[in-house]
Amino acid sequence: MPRLITQNDFDDVRLRADRVDGSIAETLRAWATEPDRFRLADDVSRAAVLIEAGEDYGYAGNHVEALRMYEAARDDGGPAYVDPRALIVQALYQGGQTDAALELADVLRKESPRLVNTFLVLGGLFELVDEFKQAQRWYSMGIRAMDSGNVPGTESQYESMLIGRARVRSELGLPQDTLDDAAEIIIERYATELESEE
Repeated sequence: MPRLITQNDFDDVRLRADRVDGSIAETLRAWATEPDRFRLADDVSRAAVLIEAGEDYGYAGNHVEALRMYEAARDDGGPAYVDPRALIVQALYQGGQTDAALELADVLRKESPRLVNTFLVLGGLFELVDEFKQAQRWYSMGIRAMDSGNVPGTESQYESMLIGRARVRSELGLPQDTLDDAAEIIIERYATELESEE
C-alpha cells in the first residue's frame, strides 16, 4: 500500500531544503512521480511537490533535472505558489538556453500573470543575471498588478518589488521617481528596525 504523504511531511522536508546534495530533491521527486510507493494527501499539491523538487535540484546545480520537474509541474496544472513557467525560464537561463528563456518570459508577460511570486521570481532572476531592463519591467509589472487589485499579495511582497525596482533602476542610471522614493523610505524603516533590535 502506498505511503501517504501529508502536509506535515511536505513541510518537514521543506525545512531541510537548504541542503545542496540532491537527496531532498530525489525524495520529493519520488513522492510526486511514484504512485505505487507514495500517495499525496488531498491538501498536498503534486505541482507544489514537483516545484520544490525542481528548486532543490537547482540548488544542487542540476538544472536539467530542475527543468524536468518544473515542466512536470506545468503539465500537472495544480496549485502552486508561482507559475511553474517562471521557474522554467530560470532553469533555461541557468542551463545556457537564453533565447528560449527570454521567449518564454515574453509569453508570460503577454498573458499577465495571476500570481505575485511570478513577478518576483522573474524580476529576481533578471536582476541576478544583470538583465536590469528586464528586471525593472517585471518588478514594475508586479507593482502595477497589485496596485490594480488584479493580483493579490502581501505587503512584504509589494515592498520587495519596490526595493528590487529601485535597485535595478539605480544600476541603469535612471533618475529617482516616486516609487524609488517609497522604496527608500522602506529601506530606511528596515534599517531603523534592525538598529533597535541590536
